[in-house]
Amino acid sequence: MDLHCSCSTGYLGSFWDAVTLLKRQPWPVSPIQAFPRLAVALLAASALSSCASKPQARQPPVVQVETLGEARFSPAIEVVSRLSSTTDVALSPEVDGRVVKILATQGQRVEAGQPILVLDNVQQTASLDSAKAEARKDFVNAERYIFLNEQGAVSARDRDYYVTQAIQSRDTARATAADLGYKYVTAPIAGEIGDLDSVKLGDFVRQGQIITGIVDNTNLWTLMDIPATQAQRVQLGQSVQLETQGDPPVTGVGKVVFISPYFGVSGDNASPNTVLVKAAFPNLTGQLKTGQFVRNRIVTGSSNQLAVPVQAVLMQAQQPFVYRVVPLSEVLPKIKASTQVPEAQKQRLEKLPPATTVVVQTAVKLGTLESNRYPVLSGLSAGDRVVVSNTSLLRSGMPVRIGTAGPGPAAAGS
Repeated sequence: MDLHCSCSTGYLGSFWDAVTLLKRQPWPVSPIQAFPRLAVALLAASALSSCASKPQARQPPVVQVETLGEARFSPAIEVVSRLSSTTDVALSPEVDGRVVKILATQGQRVEAGQPILVLDNVQQTASLDSAKAEARKDFVNAERYIFLNEQGAVSARDRDYYVTQAIQSRDTARATAADLGYKYVTAPIAGEIGDLDSVKLGDFVRQGQIITGIVDNTNLWTLMDIPATQAQRVQLGQSVQLETQGDPPVTGVGKVVFISPYFGVSGDNASPNTVLVKAAFPNLTGQLKTGQFVRNRIVTGSSNQLAVPVQAVLMQAQQPFVYRVVPLSEVLPKIKASTQVPEAQKQRLEKLPPATTVVVQTAVKLGTLESNRYPVLSGLSAGDRVVVSNTSLLRSGMPVRIGTAGPGPAAAGS
């Protein structure tokens, strides 16, 4: 029979466990023969009961730590705005007329000068034919009189008269052709045609009536209202990161091309005490469209700074702090001198080896969170180790065991 016991398993811890064991043994017929085995069982029960009564030592909590280093931070101003095209015009006729032909469809890509609509032009076409015939007749007469003048048959005065008539007829034909041209509504720019459903064959349109729009989304810009408190951080040429609100989002990169010298003049709905900032974007994928709402990040700088992961940061009375991991020997004098640490805890720490790992609550001053990391303004140094797990179980001066090390700093904003 094995009398070995383990406080961690508690396999046999009472007299009744011993009795159960004895029941499983083959008993001899004679009570005298049974006595030695009963004595051994009682001794085992006594030993097991004594072992189970010993309190188990509480192990320090296991935590993960990260060694602090520098990360890349790119502070930015974020704002939502609407995209506009750098080339966007309204299409309207320059004269009154009835629509007799529609030569394009909505959404179609057209080139500058390409006809979109044709208005009734029978009278203008006839006038142009007549003007061309008259111009041709006067041109022939002018050529004849020029020849006769060179031969001395007519005076210079007669020659000049017919030459002048030819010039006037030519200009009249050109003017008539221009009038006819107004009966063709053409694209003033290259781009995509908008909605054409508002106009149908036979409709009478007026001069200046907006029929549709033509937009070229190759290059876009966004008009951003920046609060005056942040306007001083914006400069021409700064990078602007764009992201749409769709899923998956479309991204793009542009730059600041204009900063208004006035406040609150970006439009009728401009917010007071804001500055209009315009950024230009090349629409490389062709997925961005005029009028689309997007999120913008004006990157106002870029620098390497000491960084701490967001998992390590806790708040107490609006003061951020972290738990720094240090050897007991480094902080024991401060702990003994502290009035905030209970005396019993001080005595327990004094009995531990100097190399025991403990955590120390350390107040820090942090910058703006970026990519799950804070830039450290004060309170920590490069190479410090901070706890990134089980922080809610800790208190300053508590011994801990180091688990698997966390990942090192990564470039913020990457």
